[in-house]
Amino acid sequence: MVNASLVQGRLPVSQLHAIITPRLKKLGLDAADIANYRHLSNVSFASKLVERAVAIRLHSYLSSNDLLPSCQSAYRKHYSTETAMLRVWSDILMAADQHQVTLLALLDMSAAFDCVDHDLLLQRLQIYFGLSNAPLEWIRLFLSDRTYQLGIWR
Repeated sequence: MVNASLVQGRLPVSQLHAIITPRLKKLGLDAADIANYRHLSNVSFASKLVERAVAIRLHSYLSSNDLLPSCQSAYRKHYSTETAMLRVWSDILMAADQHQVTLLALLDMSAAFDCVDHDLLLQRLQIYFGLSNAPLEWIRLFLSDRTYQLGIWR
């Protein structure tokens, strides 16, 4: 099923459908305030299976072709927020040893993916990462042809 999906560059329509269920971000928040909710997208088991397989293959491709940024800590084995912080701390100490001024700007990127321009992402996957044909089409369909249904409010 996974191989057929990737070779054809398509996903069955049933795997492009999600049921959106609003959930409170934290217990105790005002349930009347819509800003206190986040949405959960529930997709089919088959969809999760194919998505996971594609993620593993894509990560393997990026790793084996040395296409991941050297300072990236997310989604890599043996890397974490702790290794990222150790790298920042090491850079700060090295700058201090050389009597350099260090400035640190921290950004909240928790909703960054919601702002990604899908056409730009697909273009970069093609130009910088060498994806083309069926795999690129698969990702394009995954990002664009989705349908949603509102689930039960709790």
